[in-house]
Amino acid sequence: MNLRAWSYWVASAFLLGGMAVVTFNYFVDPYEVFGHHYLRSGHSVNERYRKVEHLLHDNVQSDSYILGSSVMGVYDPKVASQLSGRSFYNLSFLAGTPQEAFDTLRALKRNGKPIKEVLIGVDFFTFYERPKGNAPMARQHPEVSGESRTSFFSSYLFASGIFQGLTRVAHHFQAQPSIFFDVDGSGEYHLYEYERNRVSDPAQYERDHFPANAWTGTEVHWIDERFDEFAALCSWLDENRIDAKIFIHPFYRETLSTISEKSYREFKDRILIIRPDVVDFSDSNAITSDKSWYYDKRHYRPVVADMIMASMYGVFSDNGIKPQQPETPPLTYLVNSSIELQCQNGKIHPTL
Repeated sequence: MNLRAWSYWVASAFLLGGMAVVTFNYFVDPYEVFGHHYLRSGHSVNERYRKVEHLLHDNVQSDSYILGSSVMGVYDPKVASQLSGRSFYNLSFLAGTPQEAFDTLRALKRNGKPIKEVLIGVDFFTFYERPKGNAPMARQHPEVSGESRTSFFSSYLFASGIFQGLTRVAHHFQAQPSIFFDVDGSGEYHLYEYERNRVSDPAQYERDHFPANAWTGTEVHWIDERFDEFAALCSWLDENRIDAKIFIHPFYRETLSTISEKSYREFKDRILIIRPDVVDFSDSNAITSDKSWYYDKRHYRPVVADMIMASMYGVFSDNGIKPQQPETPPLTYLVNSSIELQCQNGKIHPTL
C-alpha cells in the first residue's frame, strides 16, 4: 500500500470514528444536555445546565431556591414551599460550591427571574476539596458562564462519554430505576436503589456504604477563596434583600471525625464570622450518632432534610431535636403524605 492510500485510510478512519462519537453523544446524550427523553434519565446528568435551562425556558414560577452540594439534593421543595409560603425549586448541584450558587443566582436575576428566599446548606467538604472544573457533568450553563451555546454544545458532541452513555442505556433497560434527577420538576433527586438495598439487605448495605474510616483527626488546610466566595454570596443576598436561611449540616459522626476538632472549630468560626445567623445542626447527636438516618457517610436521608426544614421555619427549635415548647402536649407536624414528625419530651420521632 502506497503512502497516499495509507493516508486516505487513516483519514477515513478518523472521520468515521469522529462521526460515530458525535452520533453516539448526540442520540444517547450521556450528560442529558440535548433534550432527548426517549431514554430514562441516568447517573450523569449535568444538573448545572439542565436546572438552569428548565428555570429559564419552561415557564417555571419558582421564586425561591434550595442551594448547596449533593447533600441538599434530597430536600423536597414542596415541603419548603408549604413551610414558607414561597414557591421553591431545588437548585443544588453535585459538589456545588458557594461560587456556583452565587453565579447561578445572578444569572437568574439577570434574566428577570424573581428571587425572594434561599435555603442553603453548608458542608465542610466544599471548603477543602477543589471543584471538578469544566468536567462534562459540572459544566455551567452558558447564561451562567458566559460561554457561547455553540461552544457549549460542541464540547458535548466530542466529549468522552462512552461509559456514561452505556451506563444510561443499561439504566434505561433496568426493571426499576436506580436514581432519578427530577430536573424538570422539583429539582431534587431520588435514590431508589439505595432505599431498596438498605431494606432488602441491611448488613450488606452497611458494609458497602459505611466502611471504617481510613484516617481520623486530619488537620485541614481550608481553601481561603471558598470562604471569600461564601462571604460574597451572603453580601449579595443582603444587598438584594433576599431572605436567606443558612445552616451547617448534621454530619455523620464518623465523617466529622476524619478531620481534627481544631480544624472543624476553625471552619465553623470562619463561617459564623461571615454570617452569624447560620444555624449549626452538627451537634444534633440524636441524628449524627445513628447511621440509620443516612444513605452513606456523607449524605443523610430525606426525613432528616424534612426535620431541618421544619426547624429552620420554626416548627422545632434550632438544634432540630427539641420542641419550641417542651412543656406543651406532643406536637405532630405533617411534613408530607408519607412522613410525620412527632415531637415529645424533647425528641423527634419520625413515623414512616
